[in-house]
Amino acid sequence: MLQAKNFKISFLKFSLVGALGLSASACIPAATPQSKYFSSQAISDPNLPSAPLPTVNPGDKFYYTNGWMEQVVSTNGETIDMINKAKRKLVNFRNFAIPAPYLEGSTSEYFKETRVPTNAMWPLRVGNSVSFSTEGRSVSKATKRTSQFSQKWSCAVEGVERVRVLAGEFDTFRVKCERRSSTNKWWQSYTWYYAPLINAYVLRRSYHKTNGESVRELTAVRPSLTDEPQNVRVGIIRTWQDALENAQGGEIRSWTDKKTGTSTQVEPLATYRAKSGLFCRTYKQYLTRQGKTSIYAGVACRTDKLKWRTPTRG
Repeated sequence: MLQAKNFKISFLKFSLVGALGLSASACIPAATPQSKYFSSQAISDPNLPSAPLPTVNPGDKFYYTNGWMEQVVSTNGETIDMINKAKRKLVNFRNFAIPAPYLEGSTSEYFKETRVPTNAMWPLRVGNSVSFSTEGRSVSKATKRTSQFSQKWSCAVEGVERVRVLAGEFDTFRVKCERRSSTNKWWQSYTWYYAPLINAYVLRRSYHKTNGESVRELTAVRPSLTDEPQNVRVGIIRTWQDALENAQGGEIRSWTDKKTGTSTQVEPLATYRAKSGLFCRTYKQYLTRQGKTSIYAGVACRTDKLKWRTPTRG
């Protein structure tokens, strides 16, 4: 991280964008407090290019407004091994619409086998759909007691929307999956808003017959730098800090390590003041390693230590 003495106080140059603040003015709908940060609108040009299956990098971290975090541990073909904030394991498919084959809960483990190709509906395009069944079992950690269950799902790419969450504004595919009982009664639904730009969904809305609605909104996707040499880590972090502190909206700050070829570009976008009083900025970060460029996005807030950090909650 940069030392505090290297920062310039330059917020007077920025226009505060209240629409991205943490106020209730961004609520939709008002009756669901979990949804207070995001908004969405139809895209005037609905011909969003079809999107291939997402790719992730080991170490990438995904932060959400409910304080949740998931980190990629490794990738294995079509599956992604992850660990969450509670240090519990999770295995996802790259195709996030397929139920996770493994989930470690607080009291039980869940195993699911789904009868569907792992690339079902991909590349994403409006109108793609699929139906499938899932067989699963839960195993109690304490008693090892096993319970069996089955699920029937139908999924479709319903449309495209421009979605604004704390991590920024994104053009997304809206993918909806519904679960029904063996008697065809509605039980549960998930709606994902997938942003091809960053290979991740930025919003997930879940409705459950008994548990009601829950919302997961992206705060940031951050790259892992643990495998980088010390000077590369410092250069990437310093560029990120410098851009957020000193660059105007839309101005790109760049850095390249001549020895490894690793480079980063950071572009601050909107600036606003949160209810907490902290100044926050949305940004895009381009990170090129071994000739491959990944795009990360998120919001960061300026702490009293004159450093920018990803907020742990919205």
